[in-house]
Amino acid sequence: MSNVNDACQALADAAATVDGLRAKAYVDDTINPPEAQVFNRAFDPRLTLGGSPKRVVALGVRVFVRRSELRTAQIQLRDFMEQTGATSVLESLEDEDNYSADVDMVEVIQIGQPFETSSGDAVYLAVDFDVDVTL
Repeated sequence: MSNVNDACQALADAAATVDGLRAKAYVDDTINPPEAQVFNRAFDPRLTLGGSPKRVVALGVRVFVRRSELRTAQIQLRDFMEQTGATSVLESLEDEDNYSADVDMVEVIQIGQPFETSSGDAVYLAVDFDVDVTL
C-alpha cells in the first residue's frame, strides 16, 4: 500500500502533465511559476472505506502564477481552473492513466477561490484544488 508521500508524488506527477505547469510533491519556499505544490489538508485518520484496507488521504494542490499584472495573472490562472483541456489541472488530476495501481482513485472535491500570496518579494495569484486520494 502507498503512503502519504507516495500519494503526494503521484499528484505532483499528474499535475506536471498539464501544459506549461511545473509541479512539486511538497510545499517549498522557492516558487517557479507557473507551478503546482502539493500539501496536506486536515482529515479524519479513522476514515476507511467499508472496513476495507483502503483509506482516503486529504491533500491539496496549490497552483501559483506570477502576479505582475492582475489581469494577466487571472487569465493564466483561469486556464488552469478549466474543467477540461490541455491546461486543466482538474482533468489531469482525475485522469486515472496518470497513476499506478497503488492509487485507487483521485477526486477533486473543490476548486477554491483565487487569492493573492507572496514569497519573499515576489507576489503570486494562486488557487487550491482540494483532492481526496484513495489508496
